[in-house]
Amino acid sequence: MKQFLVVIVGVLSLILIVAGPMEQGRAAVKGKKSGGEICITFDDLPVARVHDRIERLMITDEILFTLEEFGVTAAGFVVGDNIEGDNDILESWLQAGHTLGNHTWSHPDINDVPVDLYIADIQKGHDAIEDILKAAKQKKRYFRYPNLHYGATQEIKKAIAQFLSKQGYKIADVSVDTDDFAYNLQYEKVEQSGDSILFVQLGNEYLDHVMERLEASEKLADELLGRPIKHILLLHANLLNRAFLPDILTELQARGYSFISLDKALTDPVYTIPETYVGPKGLSVLERLAKTDPDLLPARENH
Repeated sequence: MKQFLVVIVGVLSLILIVAGPMEQGRAAVKGKKSGGEICITFDDLPVARVHDRIERLMITDEILFTLEEFGVTAAGFVVGDNIEGDNDILESWLQAGHTLGNHTWSHPDINDVPVDLYIADIQKGHDAIEDILKAAKQKKRYFRYPNLHYGATQEIKKAIAQFLSKQGYKIADVSVDTDDFAYNLQYEKVEQSGDSILFVQLGNEYLDHVMERLEASEKLADELLGRPIKHILLLHANLLNRAFLPDILTELQARGYSFISLDKALTDPVYTIPETYVGPKGLSVLERLAKTDPDLLPARENH
């Protein structure tokens, strides 16, 4: 155990030494003042791809510390089978003032399983966190579809939506999706190597990726609606974001964004516009609206 802690402390020291200058200098060089509002959300709680109890606690503590430092009220979506007895990790999110939602029990893909089994998995995920939410007095219930897959046919999509509605769930849609899970796989390798140069390169590439996705969503919102929207950003509670979340939030602030809660983000009408996309792809709400009949969209609000 001592050897394990020494390795962890060493890696964290590397992160602090290298990430500090990157975090401080990046926004000044690449910051693009645009303004707007954005909600930060995390999937696969308690922690994605990490099963060691000590490391799960450390990842959670550092993410929560960063959120508090930047004044962010976030939302996290729990995979029930991923809890592994670590209810206290979920409780720490709630105690810090964040919101939790249901991300199913086993993260099934609706493209691969029958709809009745998928709905049963949603219910099992609900049951896994219901007592925790009640104890924290969180009254509202939120659901996020795994892989942002809503159903490949109209019948499947409708059946799931009706079930969620009857259960009192609000859908936590996403306007800015990222490939942070893929960058996380790279991060795991870089962390093991201890290569500080690769660490900086990966951090820069990842930050560029997130901002490019945000810019693309801003552009699409303007094309579809003629106005900015309250964005919802999808990240994961993982090793990657333990290290680079401060850089993401710093860059967002430099661009003039303010951080808002999930409740406030969902007041934007974009999340209630009927969209008709059905298919196997995992798409953001804006991407689904782009595939919807233009006549069903509201008139453009030119500013």
